[in-house]
Amino acid sequence: MSGHAALPDLHTLNSAALRTLIVSQHEQLVRKDEQLHSQREQLASRDAEIEHLKLLIAKLRRMQFGRKSEKLDREIEQLELRLDELEAGQAEITWRSCRRLHG
Repeated sequence: MSGHAALPDLHTLNSAALRTLIVSQHEQLVRKDEQLHSQREQLASRDAEIEHLKLLIAKLRRMQFGRKSEKLDREIEQLELRLDELEAGQAEITWRSCRRLHG
């Protein structure tokens, strides 16, 4: 991410330059807000998929109880791997979002 640009001396800017600066800052804020909104939607989607996978894994484990099925074991293992991937991705997005906000 790029560094912060220094704010120009506002006392030396004419009204047109000040308006341009304000519009530019507003556009940057709108873009940041859109990025945050998009990231929140991605996180909500991942949260929903994580919860769905947890429920599905629990259901398959109940189905598995009392009998051994290699196919069912493989399916559970694949779902657990996908769940791990999603949770790791979610942690990465959260970490990056915090760095952007505080960095």
